[in-house]
Amino acid sequence: MWEILNTYWLQLLIGYYPEGPLGGLAMTLLLALAGLALAMPAGLIVCLGLISPWRPLARLVELFVFYMRSVPLIIHLLWVYFLLPLLIKGAPLWLVVLVVITLFNGAYLSQTIRAGIDALPRGQYEAARSLGFSHGSALRLVILPQALRNMLPSIVSQFVLLIKETALGSVIGLHEMTLEFMGLNDTLGNKAVPIFTLLGLAYFALCYPLTVLGRHVERRFAAAPRGSNANAGVEPVAGQT
Repeated sequence: MWEILNTYWLQLLIGYYPEGPLGGLAMTLLLALAGLALAMPAGLIVCLGLISPWRPLARLVELFVFYMRSVPLIIHLLWVYFLLPLLIKGAPLWLVVLVVITLFNGAYLSQTIRAGIDALPRGQYEAARSLGFSHGSALRLVILPQALRNMLPSIVSQFVLLIKETALGSVIGLHEMTLEFMGLNDTLGNKAVPIFTLLGLAYFALCYPLTVLGRHVERRFAAAPRGSNANAGVEPVAGQT
């Protein structure tokens, strides 16, 4: 197993770059980081639609979220794989995967953001509105900064899922980490057990530290709201007197 890693480590790390397409671990990490960076604002936009006071918009966005969460990710991938080249001629495979994981994880993160907002006392929003903030300003300046604290553990967990979701890029031929290992298995022929053991260990090495980090953040923030909630309960009363 270590002989395989020692011989093919560069291919597994960056694919055939620079002579060929970038792939391997580098492509997996780039897709995951870009996917999370795009899924966060996408999730925020969807969440704002869900909590919009205009009910037709909220119902439409809710239907979108339900569809994205109900249909398997691979179906979304195949749908975008055949549709996107019709809209963007010569669309690269990495863009197909990036669009899919952005929309898919944006739908899930919208629920995370909404839960973070709902966890805040209703008085926070009402106090902001009473001070003259518009609906959008109250969310942007008062609610969302506080909700971010509640969302951090879920965001880390979503990033772990996103890393694993990039493996579906192998279905359409994207040279990410899984496809590089599969190609290596085709090359060596009779080394399936050590090759796919290495693949499992690679994903474990990527995801386990993030899982531990997510649990640490969750434990660290779990006790903090007790003190802040206590203070939050005093401040509105003091403001009313």
